[in-house]
Amino acid sequence: MRRAQQLGRYHLLDRIAFGGMAEIYRAKTFDAHGHAHLVAVKRVLAHLAEDDDFIQMLVDEAKIASLLRHPSIARVYEFARAQGEYFIAMEHVDGKDTRTILERCRQKKKPMPPEHAAYVAAEVASALHSAHTAVDARRRPLRIVHRDVSPSNIIISYTGEVKLCDFGIAKATLSKVNTKTGVIKGKVKYMSPEQALGRKLDHRSDVFSLGSCLYEMLTRVPPFTASNEMDLLIKVRDAKYRPISELVPSTPPEIEAIADKALTRSRAQRYQTAAEVEADLRAFLRRYVPNYSRSHLGRYVRKAFAAEIERELRMLEEYVVADEVSDDVGENLIASPRSPSEPDFAAAPVPFQPRPTGTHAAAPDDFADGESHTTVPRGEPPALRAATDVPDLHAANTVILDPARRSRTGAPPLPE
Repeated sequence: MRRAQQLGRYHLLDRIAFGGMAEIYRAKTFDAHGHAHLVAVKRVLAHLAEDDDFIQMLVDEAKIASLLRHPSIARVYEFARAQGEYFIAMEHVDGKDTRTILERCRQKKKPMPPEHAAYVAAEVASALHSAHTAVDARRRPLRIVHRDVSPSNIIISYTGEVKLCDFGIAKATLSKVNTKTGVIKGKVKYMSPEQALGRKLDHRSDVFSLGSCLYEMLTRVPPFTASNEMDLLIKVRDAKYRPISELVPSTPPEIEAIADKALTRSRAQRYQTAAEVEADLRAFLRRYVPNYSRSHLGRYVRKAFAAEIERELRMLEEYVVADEVSDDVGENLIASPRSPSEPDFAAAPVPFQPRPTGTHAAAPDDFADGESHTTVPRGEPPALRAATDVPDLHAANTVILDPARRSRTGAPPLPE
């Protein structure tokens, strides 16, 4: 048996992700009624705990995410300091991030089926549109730009839920830390051209990044690759990539057209909102797989990771949670000044309302080779519906781009 380590009100179980800035644990906690819940705890690495700018960035992340209410955005419950450590407690999702799923696709040399790729991208587009159009309590636009939409920040649960997470480098009007000129934040291969050039960003940058994720789901490879970071920045800047149908000839032309439009270098020629992307993806799904639902995606993920699910179940049974509770439950750094020092989660500005989400064992027929949905034969691409009526876990990479080096890259003007 293993004894769970306690951090504030949370009992840390297994570590599920690790990056250069933080590590993430699956954790157990108890609500006011004594009911147990699984959450994810992002624990800041010790060497960064004294970095005021980094801590402020995490405060911004927690504040931004705690304001957002969307079924495809991972909830944040609190950002706290306890026992000398900083951490964010957030919604736990039983599943795998898309980066891990794509690694499995590469191992099996099979891309994600187009219907699954379309559904995942549509759910993320819906989440992005919700963030892009979010307002504060006085109905003022927050102008949130995620800036790090990438496979490692898209989690797919074993039941087919899709969650966008990690607003760690997102910008909003409430952010206190400003990005310095020449500092590019995000994972380079999923950046927009304007982001690679260090330009001012708007929501269309996230649309481009989503297009990169869709491309990779359809082909198993990112649209932009290079042997070094500077060459990669140049490729992203120029937005030149191999056609999807050249890599995977069986790709339906309708979904390739959606990816191409999202990956357009010119912002004016790109999709103007994430809602437009979602509408076209939903239209594609309705024609390509009329009876598609998230249960199909859940079955796909469970089948791919059946062995891992069994190991997770056995591992969770090995942990022992202490009966006693630490005196230092931590200070919630994003709570309202009027909140009590020991918050009542039901009344706190960020109510603690996770659904119990223990990893479950799938039924035997969930791993059957056959799929229950039917695919419409490919034909002439139908006109995509107009969208006017449709409303890391891993630490992000930061590239310091010296102004002198930027001038030597010979970047062409970026069209609006």
